[in-house]
Amino acid sequence: MEDPRTAPRGGPLASYRVLDLTDDRGAMCGKMFADAGADVVKIEHPNGCPTRRIPPFLDGIPGRDRGLYHLTYNAGKRSVTLDLERPEARRLFLRLVETSDFLVESFSVGYFDSLGLDYESLSRSNPRLIYLTITPFGDRGPAARYKSTDIISWASGGMMYLSGIPGRPPLQMSLPQAGLHAGAEAAVAGMLAHLERERSSEGQRVVIDTQACVVWTMLSESPYPLLHGDVLRRSGVKSGGQRVSRTLVYPCNDGHVMFLLTGGAYSHSAEQIVEWMEEEGAAPDWIKAVDFSTWSPEKFSTDLSDEFVRLVGECEDVVTDFFSRFSRQEIYRVALERGLMIAPVATVEDIAVDEQLAAREYFQTAWNEALDRELTYVGPFAKLSAAPLARVASAPQLGQDNEVVLGEELGLRSEELQYLYATSVI
Repeated sequence: MEDPRTAPRGGPLASYRVLDLTDDRGAMCGKMFADAGADVVKIEHPNGCPTRRIPPFLDGIPGRDRGLYHLTYNAGKRSVTLDLERPEARRLFLRLVETSDFLVESFSVGYFDSLGLDYESLSRSNPRLIYLTITPFGDRGPAARYKSTDIISWASGGMMYLSGIPGRPPLQMSLPQAGLHAGAEAAVAGMLAHLERERSSEGQRVVIDTQACVVWTMLSESPYPLLHGDVLRRSGVKSGGQRVSRTLVYPCNDGHVMFLLTGGAYSHSAEQIVEWMEEEGAAPDWIKAVDFSTWSPEKFSTDLSDEFVRLVGECEDVVTDFFSRFSRQEIYRVALERGLMIAPVATVEDIAVDEQLAAREYFQTAWNEALDRELTYVGPFAKLSAAPLARVASAPQLGQDNEVVLGEELGLRSEELQYLYATSVI
């Protein structure tokens, strides 16, 4: 039987090579290429990529091969160490560029240029190269050379303004995500550039603006000032309106459920909730008389009367009291039976044992040589019927592929490699 630890990974991009020189602002890009089967060679400084030092660490034990961020977002990649400040390393890097299809980097704007590794120079060596650069604010404009962190990206992109409770300060996103959005957008942009390369045989430079990626996450908020002359505001667990703010998250006896009490085309859910309450002896007579079919989305924008505002609040109070009697799964079971628009709010622990995710093999296992143990990883991001994505592979040890990539593939002799190690070039 074939050993899954050494078997080919497969995938639709198995014949392509990606040079990955990103930190946490772009690691997702290389991960998505690796999931698609590409040979992703992570170029790291001999001291290691900063992503290796991002906590938490496996079993709470620090180590450059134990960071959960590294184990997750560098999974399926190979690791080669090069100190690009050294001329010898840059010469080796240029040789790698000649045989690569994509390059993705997230250094400060201008840094690669200062090393003579700008797109124009690299494209002369490899005209088919697609050069992806992930920046905080793009490569032009007054903020082009500003540096950034995840929290700055969320703040400058506007999403932080919408996060939190009305009347209180904006909130930071609970986990760093701006770089993940930027990395994913870079992978998509890289494939669009690849499509053009298939037509023209020419590569190109692609610039990703992390701030713009965050703005993109705001969906309908972005055009609000342009189209409506108004802006959305923080609404917390409410669906905000000019006067009527409707509750979206309701407590139950073991957590929360998501439910919107509304009407119009969606009045079935509200009517069924009232019917369920009546069966349980918990429906006041007045709520049974409410005509939810008149609660159209337009009504919440146009009916600003005190009477309607009060009625919505009183209905939500009754639903809040009713849901508090049940568990999330009890409510969800009834929701499925009656066709209600209700969903339990999953905890992180719930996700780890979610039956739906398990049915789609969302979590997969791979052997990690550095740790001498099997680890559970997030599986590929999509299911392709004709060209399945690559099987999951573990994250590399620092420089574990130097001998293969630099020795076997570039042809360096053993004594040359030893010299590079001794002089800290690799």
